[in-house]
This record gives sequence, C-alpha cells and structure tokens, in this order.
Amino acid sequence: MVSSVNGLAAAPASAAYDISKAAVIALVRAIAVDYGPRGIRANALCPGWITTPMGDDAMAELRATRGLSGQDAYDLVSADVPLRRVGSAEEMAACCLFLASDESSIVTGTTLVADGGGQAVELTSKAFGLE
Repeated sequence: MVSSVNGLAAAPASAAYDISKAAVIALVRAIAVDYGPRGIRANALCPGWITTPMGDDAMAELRATRGLSGQDAYDLVSADVPLRRVGSAEEMAACCLFLASDESSIVTGTTLVADGGGQAVELTSKAFGLE
C-alpha cells in the first residue's frame, strides 16, 4: 500500500491527510498480523515529496507566494533533505516492485520510507545554527 511520510510525522494544516496516511500504516500492520500466517505480506511505501501532479499542485502555492519556478519550488522543499532532491514516480514504482517481489519475501508489516532521507533530519537544530 502507498502511505506517506505524513503518516509518520504531522504537517501543519494537514490533519485529515496525516490521519489517513497513518491509518494506512496501521492497516498494513493489521493485515500482516492477521494474514501473515497464510503467506500474505503487507507493507507500506511512505514517499516524501515526489514530482507528480499532486506535488505540482502543492508547489503552485510556493510559486505564487514566493515567485518561484516549479523546479525552484521543489528545490526549496528538498533543500534540507540529505539527498537534496525530490523523488520521481519511477523511483516509487521501483520501491513497490521490490516490496511485491520475492526479493522482499521476509518483509511484512513495515514501512519503506522513500524520502531522500528527510525523516532522518532533526530540523529544530537549524534554529540554533547547528547545520
């Protein structure tokens, strides 16, 4: 199933979206517990920012309020991500393919975070100049 990093960390003014993505993660765990004994695996892919029509819509606000180009908006939202870029739909498809393949035959009930390292960053340090 596809969730989001918003299922793991909340964003301002996004309660409904965040809750729905957290619910997907909980559902994956429940399916893994209930159906794992029958050989059924369930996992959640949690993407960060991805260049998609949905991402483009979110970048429209940054383009309008800050006068940025589409790419500049994506660069801004990924500036503090360790890989310094957003992901692509093709990269997310590759993650899904891995989770659906025999290569991940022991993987169930978990999340694969594909966000360029964004969840690894502790952002409050920036306020103290500890970058």
